Amino acid sequence: MAVSTRRGESAVIPTAVSIGAGLLTFLLLVREYESARAAALAGGAAALVTAFLFGAWALWLRRRAISRQLTGPVLGQIPLEPTVSRLSAKETEAAQAYEVTAAELEAQTTGQVVLVTSPGPGQGTSRTALNLAAAATRSGRRAVLVDGDPTQNGLSRFGRTGAAPGLAELARGEADLAAASRLWAIAGDFRLPFIPAGEGDLPVASGNGSEAMADAVDMLTSVADLILIDVPPLGWNSSAQSLAAHADGSVLVVTETSDPEAIAGATRSLADVGAPVIGYIVNGAQTQLLHPTPLWRRIFWRALATLVVATLLFVGWNAFRIWDSWQNVERDELDVGSAQVALPIPETGITTPEVFPEQAATAVTSAPVDEAAFRSFLIVGSDESGYRADVIILALFPEGGDKPLMISLPRDLYLPNRCGSTYSRVNATLAGCGSSVNGPTLLALTVEDYTGIPVDHFALFDFDGFERILDAVGGVEVCVDRQVRDIKAFLDLPAGCTNATGEQALAWVRSRSTEERVDGVWRTMPGVNDLTRNEKQQDVILAMFAKLKSFDSPSQLSAIVESLTNEFTLDDQLGVADAITLAWSLRTLDIDEITRISIPVRDFRTEDDALVLVPTVSFADLLSEKRPELLLDAA
Repeated sequence: MAVSTRRGESAVIPTAVSIGAGLLTFLLLVREYESARAAALAGGAAALVTAFLFGAWALWLRRRAISRQLTGPVLGQIPLEPTVSRLSAKETEAAQAYEVTAAELEAQTTGQVVLVTSPGPGQGTSRTALNLAAAATRSGRRAVLVDGDPTQNGLSRFGRTGAAPGLAELARGEADLAAASRLWAIAGDFRLPFIPAGEGDLPVASGNGSEAMADAVDMLTSVADLILIDVPPLGWNSSAQSLAAHADGSVLVVTETSDPEAIAGATRSLADVGAPVIGYIVNGAQTQLLHPTPLWRRIFWRALATLVVATLLFVGWNAFRIWDSWQNVERDELDVGSAQVALPIPETGITTPEVFPEQAATAVTSAPVDEAAFRSFLIVGSDESGYRADVIILALFPEGGDKPLMISLPRDLYLPNRCGSTYSRVNATLAGCGSSVNGPTLLALTVEDYTGIPVDHFALFDFDGFERILDAVGGVEVCVDRQVRDIKAFLDLPAGCTNATGEQALAWVRSRSTEERVDGVWRTMPGVNDLTRNEKQQDVILAMFAKLKSFDSPSQLSAIVESLTNEFTLDDQLGVADAITLAWSLRTLDIDEITRISIPVRDFRTEDDALVLVPTVSFADLLSEKRPELLLDAA
């Protein structure tokens, strides 16, 4: 038998309202804060609001429960069963409630004949009568269950034992008690005698009809000490009134949704026909109050649902913010493969300057690396013109979470340039090669030719963007032993550690004429050259990474992405999923574990008398010394 859906329907509105109020609380709280802890607290507050509102609704429902409006004793309250059959299994909560109800009925009356009826249809009267009779039988009472509904809508449909001969035939003298009875097995060795309704109308409650019905009832009382008769509501047909005249009292089955006026009317009518109400049974088969799941558990699940939905909304909204910001990032093409075709190396190789150190010529050899072992990012900071690179850092992130690698290339590093098949400063390749190859691609190709490391992605920013990036992450710490300055770079830092703004940090990494104050006198800081600039660039980039990796929630990540959207130009191959994965992996990155490689160089004067830097050690040797696991097995 299917369970009525009225209970579920009646719980939809309070569930929706309580969860909706919880989510509104979450949105109001989380919009002011960005951290994961704040979001978690907001989610907890939302769950508490949902729990409070749903619990308050349930308690209010209890206060207005129909059982509190009844004029007589409540014999029992029958909870809803997840799977409802006519006869409840003995170990269920409902069966135990019927046993308590049967004992309470015995305590409330000494009568033998009891009608089981209801103020209206759909109250579960037949099921209640059956289980009440079964509970009485199991407790040792000699009970008989009678179907008093001749319309065949009652218990006679159950058991498939046939409706006739039954009560109607017994009252008309057409069958004896043995013929009219059925024995139902209810549990183990227990048997419950059952009298179906029979065929035809029952004798009327007057004259000879009344006497015939009285004789039939007497037959039943002679063999049993409790006769439970399932009858339809008064007024539905004459059978209820005919049987009421011979009953000692009635049990009225109601639900929490029963109309109080209908209950009061049925109570008065039963008293008028001689079968006053002994007590009431509140049937939970169609009510949300008497629920098989404890109230605390239902509150918990709704609160948990609020927390889950709030989390999904939080993550979803921030994912949208990241995606939306990502769509606004400026892109430039990175296609090294096509560039290699457009700018092939001549068979004779790229022309080496006539006066070129032999050591330098030997050093310009690439390393045979395992391309599948890492992902590479070329970080490029351009000067004011946008056509020359001032910062060139190649960052490698090995697969499997191994230590990252950072390689700084001096901007004046003199390397083979496929555009023109000659040598040039590496920073000049950012200008590209006419319409054949764009700047980032030519720079990436030049770096790959020198290092042997394919560039997977690049990030390009200018000086103004670099300032804003550093300001967006809250500045970076710069530590110096003495007060330093560089008038050309607008640098001025006190001794000690300073949380430098973007402007100060940029001046620090650009400074090429750094002075320090010693005993009140300014002097050129020893060792200042492009190599020390590279070290400072790495220091600041790593400090920026340290700040970027400090985010601890999707909202902080989305806020960072939004703030940096206009500061970078990225390659067209970098997807949002790859970027988020990289950003999230940086959270656990220990900056001190990054392998930093500086390229040994020496000064060199070109034929045009330009001062450049040439490498003195091959990159293959550098990588073999620092990270040999990234090299292909020569064997």
